[in-house]
Amino acid sequence: MESNFTLQSDPQNRLTLQRPGQDDAVDVRLRRAFPWSKPGNYISVRSSEGKELMLIEKLDALSPEQRELIERWLADSSFIPRIVSVRELDVRFGYQQWKVTTDRGSIEFRVQEREDIRFLPDGRFRIKDADGNVYEMPRLEELDEGSRRAIEPLI
Repeated sequence: MESNFTLQSDPQNRLTLQRPGQDDAVDVRLRRAFPWSKPGNYISVRSSEGKELMLIEKLDALSPEQRELIERWLADSSFIPRIVSVRELDVRFGYQQWKVTTDRGSIEFRVQEREDIRFLPDGRFRIKDADGNVYEMPRLEELDEGSRRAIEPLI
């Protein structure tokens, strides 16, 4: 991991990577190597063409300003709605029809296969719908009673 670098954001939210003795890399992208299991570790800094320029092993090792910039950029560029409640879950006809409220609004989606719901090591769930969209659902104990009742057919 390189520790001698700076990331700066311009008004269009484009990042520039600055490293001593090297040309600035403009419009770099950030990608989490393990977005579900280790979101604060192993952040890849890539050129706009996708070539990895460096790897940030731990966000906690960075200055608060750099960590905040990276976390804000990742939040703005990633679209993984977090399910906050399950209003209804219909498991008839060989698929699951979900009606949920997310941190980005209400939505309905269909899950084709049981394997599209992944249990994560920390108790959260990753759900992929029939269109390939991904949702995060918190641990069961973090859901309200109505949501827990709604998902009982899956448990």
